[in-house]
Amino acid sequence: MDFHSIHFANPIWLTGLFILPLAFLIALWVSRARHSTFSLGNSRLVEMASGFLSPQAVPWLLRLVVVGLCLIAAARPQSGQKKVEEKKQVSDLFVALDVSGSMVTPDLKPNRITAAKKFLADFLDKIENARIGLTIFARISFTACPLTTDTQIVKQILSNVKQAPFSIKVDGTAIGDAIVACVGRLERGDPQAENKNNPVVPSLLSALADKPKETETSEGKHQAIILLTDGGDNASRVDPLTAAKIAASRGIKIYTVGMGSLHPVPALFLQPDGTYQYAIDARTREVYMSDPVEMGILKEIARITGGKAYSAENNSTFQAVLDDIARLEKRDVAVTTHWEYNELAPYFLLAAFILLVMDLVLETTYLRTLP
Repeated sequence: MDFHSIHFANPIWLTGLFILPLAFLIALWVSRARHSTFSLGNSRLVEMASGFLSPQAVPWLLRLVVVGLCLIAAARPQSGQKKVEEKKQVSDLFVALDVSGSMVTPDLKPNRITAAKKFLADFLDKIENARIGLTIFARISFTACPLTTDTQIVKQILSNVKQAPFSIKVDGTAIGDAIVACVGRLERGDPQAENKNNPVVPSLLSALADKPKETETSEGKHQAIILLTDGGDNASRVDPLTAAKIAASRGIKIYTVGMGSLHPVPALFLQPDGTYQYAIDARTREVYMSDPVEMGILKEIARITGGKAYSAENNSTFQAVLDDIARLEKRDVAVTTHWEYNELAPYFLLAAFILLVMDLVLETTYLRTLP
């Protein structure tokens, strides 16, 4: 029996315990008054032998304890451990990570994609009360990890992500298609959205556009997409702004992060041996330069969905960006507490029953009196 955290469900019954001693004295006095006696022999010795705690008082003591135990049982003593039940507002975050070939540019150290993986892993440790999903994209996109509360799984999958053409065979940047894929996953976890050849993007887009927004999305949960990319859209089948409007109609915010410099930087190209090297323009004898991050389209996507656009030109600003998103996405948690107890009243009633039996036995044997 666990006596940890004992409390009483109906403590009002315990007030009767304060009346019991007085009731016992009155009952004992009445009992003695009703049973008149006469003394034989030395009266002084008789008085000394029949004191207050004489054998005749034992039944009344037992009855006193029985009534006390019944009062305690009526107060419903309970014991048990505290149980906490949390009712959380669900927050669904889908990360869309650009893995195009330009993500190896070293303006973020050691390069854009490695920095993204590192800081995203730190970001996942700061997000609470959320389900996280991961989509990677280049010219095509697919879901690397569906929504899950196990951030360790997401981090493990994230650590194995590589840039195109090692993870996605076709290079390019399809921002609009990536947004549509994330919206599809957030809406219904549609497995078609992760098809690598994206043959269902138009049909998925149509389905999302026609489907009425469920009230649960706005009342019971919060959804957002974190879009990390280093370039403008050049391969989408769905216009990025159209995709953003679809997301906005579902109440889904998009936080856009432009990864990389806002100015041209030397570009790395994949060599036949699988390594990346800078390339020289044969006409100008200068190093090829990459296009700067196109923040215009990213700002417009964020504006349409009610999110926020960020520019991460180096590691420190990238870290600050994700810290800010983590702060914005921190959700309030409503906690309700309940207790689970063991009822102890039966133990007190059992003790009372045993004492009553003892009283009956004593009344009919050792303490039996003549009429």
